[in-house]
Amino acid sequence: MTDNTEQSGISRRTVTKAMAWAVPAIAVAAPIPAFAASGPKPTLEHGPACKAPGGSVQGCESSFKFGYGVPVTITNPSNKDVWITSITITNQIPASPTWVAGSSIGLPVKVPANGSVSFFFRAVSTNSQNVQNGAITFSAAWGHEADGSDHDHDGDPLKFTVAWASTPPGCNCIEA
Repeated sequence: MTDNTEQSGISRRTVTKAMAWAVPAIAVAAPIPAFAASGPKPTLEHGPACKAPGGSVQGCESSFKFGYGVPVTITNPSNKDVWITSITITNQIPASPTWVAGSSIGLPVKVPANGSVSFFFRAVSTNSQNVQNGAITFSAAWGHEADGSDHDHDGDPLKFTVAWASTPPGCNCIEA
């Protein structure tokens, strides 16, 4: 005798197949770091260091008679203005660092969107220094708010060290 009973409804196998394909898709929203949303980090480039050994550099007598210098350019590749809100300078030369860009500048410094700002860093001394080698380390905090309230880039300063084995005399004393 054969059993010809008809099944009613859907088989367990069909239900299992359907469940495998019916897993709900869940979109995961992960936070994007703020610095990723603010555009690329500014770049910092420097030129060669030079020495102002005293009277040998014409025109420097009043503003930059003794010391060392290095030109610096900060370029902002993003479409948002960037502000340099603090600067830390460590030098390994016998001089007191002062910033000069045009006339002596104060902070914050605005680097316009898709633009750049050039500085001439002067480590000014009060007497002739015959030190031929040295190094200057420059670190600048930056963000998108002039008052420094943008902390999205804390721990990610613009930084460079320029070291030299000898410094040729002849710094350009014209305010850069």
